[in-house]
Amino acid sequence: MRLKQFLKTGTFYKHLGLSIIIAVALIWITLQSLSFYTNHGEEIKVPNLYGLSIEEGQNLIKENKLRFSIYDSVYNPKLPAGCILDQNPKAHATVKSNRNIFLTINSLKPEQVRFPNLVDNSFRQAYEILVTNGFKIGKLDYVEYDYYNLVLYPKFKGDSISKGELIDKGSKIDLVLGKGKNVKIKIPELIGKHYNDAKERIILSSLNIGRINFDSSVSNLSDSLNAQIYQQSHAYAENSKIAPGSRINLWLTTDSIKIKDAKAYFRSQSIK
Repeated sequence: MRLKQFLKTGTFYKHLGLSIIIAVALIWITLQSLSFYTNHGEEIKVPNLYGLSIEEGQNLIKENKLRFSIYDSVYNPKLPAGCILDQNPKAHATVKSNRNIFLTINSLKPEQVRFPNLVDNSFRQAYEILVTNGFKIGKLDYVEYDYYNLVLYPKFKGDSISKGELIDKGSKIDLVLGKGKNVKIKIPELIGKHYNDAKERIILSSLNIGRINFDSSVSNLSDSLNAQIYQQSHAYAENSKIAPGSRINLWLTTDSIKIKDAKAYFRSQSIK
């Protein structure tokens, strides 16, 4: 049978119609399968997991038809061990069901690192090494020695420590330093500074933090972080100097008028 004649037969149209029906059915099945696989049209808001324990977070994640993996852990002594510190995707993000949420949790104990060598380094070098390795500077103790600010040995919790010892990251390290001969330190200007800034200036001036005094305007942690210094012991003056290792006491407030008055008084004293 010739092609033209076959195209005019009922058999051809029957097969053509059947092919179209099969093609449409296959396309419909494919689209439905993709919709089911990708949860098309189903959106879930990621719950806020910050600060929850792993058990609490896990229950909330399951309730929202999501999954989770612990991606990382860090140590924050101010928060409960094992609590959730971060999440990805972030809280309130829109995702599909069964999405994996990556969590960062607070370690049960701080990471331990091998203590670096500080002996015979200058104080500035030791400061950089300690900060780089995740330690904090504690007390600066000056003793009789010819070379000023040379590190004689570090201490941890009152005992000397050596290179290579395992120490908790974030620990405060005291330094025993050479006093030099007749060395005097210029008093840093701290009025109007926040505590963290003042602390760094005091330490880098080879001095120690003394008593911290907050006035009645400071009633919570947020206030203490925003407070500024309105008074300091060993008041700053152009040529005033003190012995290395001396303590500087600080008075802080959130009272803008008190801070303004302190700055004005400081300027007037500087002009004299």
